[in-house]
Amino acid sequence: MAKVIITMPDEFLSQVDLVADKEQRSRSELLREAFRAYVGGKKDIQSISLLNKPKVQKALAIQKKIQEKLRGSGWSGTLEIRKWRGEI
Repeated sequence: MAKVIITMPDEFLSQVDLVADKEQRSRSELLREAFRAYVGGKKDIQSISLLNKPKVQKALAIQKKIQEKLRGSGWSGTLEIRKWRGEI
């Protein structure tokens, strides 16, 4: 098992120690469980962090506007790309 050194505010460490003492376990065990719970709640950490970037948010907003304009028009981006590739 690897060892990791982290830095955190003293007040936060005091809270970690209080919970660890109350649950009768080590800091390491408590922090491992907290990390597992955090990661378990995320489907794809990399994509989530990318989605928070302003340029990505702007691109998604533009994409949404285009989808709204084209809704019901019968145009398909997938079919258009297949045509470009010569697949159709």
